[in-house]
Amino acid sequence: MDHSHVWEVSLLGIVLVSYVTLLVVALVNRVKRPQQATRSGIMAECERCSVDLMRSVMPDLPVQDYRFRGMRLKMSSIHVGFENVGVKLKSKGKCILEGVTGEFIPKTMAAVMGPSGAGKTTFMNAICGRAYYGTVTGEVLINGQKSSIAEIKQLRGFVPQDDIVHEHLTVREQLYYSARLRNSEDASPQAIELIVEDVLNVMHLLDVQHSLVGNVERRGISGGQRKRVNIGLELASRPTILMLDEPTSGLDATTALDIIRSLKQLTAIGMTVVMVVHQPRYSLFTLFDEVLLLGLGGRTVYQGPSQGVLPYFRNLGFHMPRHENPADWFMDVIAGKVKNEDPSLRCTGLADSWLSARQASGELGGATGQNRRDDKLTFLAAFDEKMDALGLGGLDSLNDAQFLAFVHSSEAKNLSDGALAELKQRLGFQDGQIARKNLVNFLLGMQGSFSHDALSGILVSEGLGSSEGSFSTGLSSPTSSIFGKQARFCFQYPVLVHQNAIRWVRSWRHKVLSTFLVTVAAVVFGAQCREKLTPENILCPLKINLSHLALGLMVGIACLPIFGADRPTFWRESASGVRVSAFFLARCTVFMFDVLMWCYLFTGVWMLAADAPCDYWMWLIAFRMTAVSSAGIGVLLSTMIPEHTSTLATAVTILILGGGISEPQSVAEAVGTYKEVAAFLSPFTWAIGENYLAVIDQLGGEDAVNFFAVDIVEGYKTILESVGGGHIDYVTNSYISCSVFGVLAVLAGYIGLRWSHRGKQA
Repeated sequence: MDHSHVWEVSLLGIVLVSYVTLLVVALVNRVKRPQQATRSGIMAECERCSVDLMRSVMPDLPVQDYRFRGMRLKMSSIHVGFENVGVKLKSKGKCILEGVTGEFIPKTMAAVMGPSGAGKTTFMNAICGRAYYGTVTGEVLINGQKSSIAEIKQLRGFVPQDDIVHEHLTVREQLYYSARLRNSEDASPQAIELIVEDVLNVMHLLDVQHSLVGNVERRGISGGQRKRVNIGLELASRPTILMLDEPTSGLDATTALDIIRSLKQLTAIGMTVVMVVHQPRYSLFTLFDEVLLLGLGGRTVYQGPSQGVLPYFRNLGFHMPRHENPADWFMDVIAGKVKNEDPSLRCTGLADSWLSARQASGELGGATGQNRRDDKLTFLAAFDEKMDALGLGGLDSLNDAQFLAFVHSSEAKNLSDGALAELKQRLGFQDGQIARKNLVNFLLGMQGSFSHDALSGILVSEGLGSSEGSFSTGLSSPTSSIFGKQARFCFQYPVLVHQNAIRWVRSWRHKVLSTFLVTVAAVVFGAQCREKLTPENILCPLKINLSHLALGLMVGIACLPIFGADRPTFWRESASGVRVSAFFLARCTVFMFDVLMWCYLFTGVWMLAADAPCDYWMWLIAFRMTAVSSAGIGVLLSTMIPEHTSTLATAVTILILGGGISEPQSVAEAVGTYKEVAAFLSPFTWAIGENYLAVIDQLGGEDAVNFFAVDIVEGYKTILESVGGGHIDYVTNSYISCSVFGVLAVLAGYIGLRWSHRGKQA
């Protein structure tokens, strides 16, 4: 083999090894599923057993059904205040939000409500720094200091109204990658898995954790489960404040109530939950601690405890009919559809009435220290009584048999061996015994929201911190360490490559079909080149041109899905702290192997169908130039052109560059005119020209060229030898030029992805 082709063989080997690696990654991921499901089942069973043990001692003592193990927040709590927040549209100059003042108290769940057009979503976007379509006025205070929720991106989660998820990943994979990318780089795999388990449990997704989310074409999980995954992606980052835009839209009342109850549970660990809600039923409405009601024109008509809304409107002279849903009635009042003795209060006067009323915000109550001491004493007495009844009274420790008797005295009689072993680890069994005080402390800890056991210190020791620390009263500056830093490129890139490798394997049906189509095209275009690929044949340059054009069109259009359909996913991940460079390069890296493999396949099949002269590597070099350049064009247009027109835009671009500007006769006629510049700037000119001139060199030289093709040869030589002053051969020039074209197109695509729609990446 020619030594010049050694590196070509090496590159082919790298591509083949990469394909095998992608398949191995997917296989390992699939093998881990049963282990993860078993582990999840054991942990869930252990939780149920712990609750049963506590209730067997003292049934009336309040116990949480689930205690978090990984969801320790990055900051104990955040107080958000806002003063005179308003938004005026940049396009029309219309004010759609005006003078909204209030606060969101830490560790509460608040709802933003109002009739259609009241500015609910606009208000949410304004305080989050996402209202790119308007001019925002007023101030947002974070823990008493002027700031913006957008400046605490590492502490904030934002759930969009649309369910923007990865359709080709399972539920668990979605949550895992979100947790891995948005938590500390130092977090151990075990800590990340505990976070994922918490989210799966609190959002009731354990049963579908290994189900694909799916899309319209491929059925996946249900709409309600998809909504839970949409929320879970943000919970996996352990935000201190969670903002949600209409999380119950499109759901039935029961599913909506279940989701709100799940979110309510998060306030117990310190999270502040704020959401836009549309027409909730009253049982759902009462779950909110705070309510912000916006009226027509985007002005505040009430801000305070949810229990205070009905009395407030009654004091204004409104009378609610019997059997009316209060939440719906509030919307009718705000919309001016409910009569009042005072005509000014029918609609526009409600905002003025609120300004004068200045209803004070309610305060959350909590168990006092004395109450907790009384609960402990009562529990200890009940525990001693139970131990005496089992014949275990007076013991300072319990062995395996004695502990098993204690377990069987509760409803947890059929505990599996795995769950029993897990429970013993949490209790801190040593040498087959558990101290009585450790068992008592474990059961008393069941009243809290976090697990307090022998394994619960793992997250604090591994850099994830604890939300149970003291409350931070202020933020020193937007650059304070409390905000965290965006993860490094070298950390995010391999995680995203792994994610895209899983997505790549899941789309194997599409890959098989695409490969089949490439093969068919190679056969058809190769067959029409048979006996025409010699310098003596006047059709030789035209047939080479058509073959390159076919490959360019296929590769360019095939690259469109890299970013075209997933731009909303990118906007969400960018807003969540994923680096644009890592996201962009990870996608390009995985798809690059498809482009190269299609190029190898097309060249081989095309050569066989065309019975082409010259060696395989000569044709491969030229076709790869075309493939790389076309891939760059596809990447560029997939980031810049709307998805529904990107296919046509790519086809037109490649047809103009390869079928118009770089067509052999056009190149011959372009020399010495302004058209020569256009031909110079087309990558197809360099790839096709190099291919044609290489064929001539290997099959007799220029003396063998058909007389009518001499102008074409001169045209290609003039352009291909114009760089380097004649010191660089045309093959090297073509390599360099096509590489530059491809890199520039990819770089332009990166810039387009990064800077287009910047407001949606906030």
